[in-house]
Amino acid sequence: MLKPLSKLFCVAFFFVGCMNVSGSLTPPSWFVSIPNDNTALYGNGIGKSLEESKQNAINDLASSIKVKINSSISLTNTQTDQNEHSEIFQNIHLSIETIELQDIKLVHSEYKNAQYYSQVKISKKTLLQTLKKEYQTLYEELHTFQNSHCKSLSIRDKNTLQSLLAKLDSLEQSIIALNPTSSLPSFKIYKDILNQNSPLPKAVLIFSPNSDPEIVNILSAEYAKFIRNTDEKNTHTIKNNISVHPQGNQISISLEADIYDCQNNVIFHTKIQSVQNNKTDALNRLKVQLYKKLQEYSQIKKNPIPQI
Repeated sequence: MLKPLSKLFCVAFFFVGCMNVSGSLTPPSWFVSIPNDNTALYGNGIGKSLEESKQNAINDLASSIKVKINSSISLTNTQTDQNEHSEIFQNIHLSIETIELQDIKLVHSEYKNAQYYSQVKISKKTLLQTLKKEYQTLYEELHTFQNSHCKSLSIRDKNTLQSLLAKLDSLEQSIIALNPTSSLPSFKIYKDILNQNSPLPKAVLIFSPNSDPEIVNILSAEYAKFIRNTDEKNTHTIKNNISVHPQGNQISISLEADIYDCQNNVIFHTKIQSVQNNKTDALNRLKVQLYKKLQEYSQIKKNPIPQI
C-alpha cells in the first residue's frame, strides 16, 4: 500500500510526464503564427523529409493565394450571380495552378517531433509580375482574331478564342484582387467577337446537287452541333460532296467535305466512307465519323489545313 507521500509523488510524476509529452508535440512557434506582412503571402508544410515539408508548404502557399483572391472577389462582386461566382473561382484555381510560382523563399525550416516543418513566402510584387506576364502573353495571342476579314469564326478559332478569354478573365480577376490599382489592356472587343459567334459560329452549309435529302438532313443535324447554318455573306462555307453506290452486297456512302473561310481559303478537308449492309446502318456510321472529324478539328491549334 502506497503512503500518502508516495501517492503525491506519483501524481506529480504523472502530470510532469504529460506536460513533457504534450510539450514535445508542440510545433515551432513560427509555424503557428504567420507574420502580419502586407507585402508577402506565406505557406506552411510538414513532412517526413525536408523536401516533402517544403513542397507541402508551397502547396499551402498556392492555397493561400487562392483564398486571398477569392475573398477579395467575393467582397467586390456581392451582386454577381452565384453560378458566375463558381465559374470565376474555378477559372482562378486553374490559372493559379498552371502558373509556375517563381522566387519562393524558404523562411524557416526545423526538425522537431520526428518530422520537418517548413515555411515559405512569395512577395505579392513577384506574384503580380508573374500573373501580368502571363496575361500579356495570352493577350498577344488575341491579335489574330482582330485582323480577321470574316464576320464568322471557324469552329476551331471560336473554341480557341473562348478558351483564351476564360484564362484572361480569371487572370484579370486575380491581378485586380491582389492590386486593385493595376492597369490592364482591355479585351472587350474580343468578347464582342466571341458573342457574335456564340453559342456556335455561323457557316453556309452547301451540299452537292441531287444529294439524297435523307442523307442531307442527317448530316446537317451533325453539323448543327458545331455551326449555325446561315445564308449570310462574308462567313465561312462548308461544301459537301456525297456519293452513294453499291459495293457487292453492301451499300457505300462517302462524304468529302471542305471548310472555306470568307476569302475562299480551304481551312479544313476530310473524306470519310461508310460501308454497311443497309442504308440506315451506313448513314449512322457516317454521321458518327463526321462528328469525330469535326470534334478533332475543333481542338486543333495549328496547321491551317489539316488533312484527315
